[in-house]
Amino acid sequence: MLEVEYEKQSEALLKVISRSGMSSILRSLEKNPQRFSQLMFKAKLNPGILDRHLKSLMEIGAVEKDGDTYILTNRGHRLVKALYSLFEIYMD
Repeated sequence: MLEVEYEKQSEALLKVISRSGMSSILRSLEKNPQRFSQLMFKAKLNPGILDRHLKSLMEIGAVEKDGDTYILTNRGHRLVKALYSLFEIYMD
């Protein structure tokens, strides 16, 4: 039973982070908190797609919203580090 839940959560996470523009959002937030308009400019995403991406990141606990600013959570920082590790593996 626990394996099934782990598999579902793993699939949901991979589905979220594999979306186009997601790594740009995470890298931007890694540097410092950003407003929606800042993220839209840096990630080069239209407002509708950025909104969906941010909601997905909030659902998995990687991002939280504080007023009009989006912040990377501790989980989000760990996720970014894991992504960098994956990129290193890929680049070898």
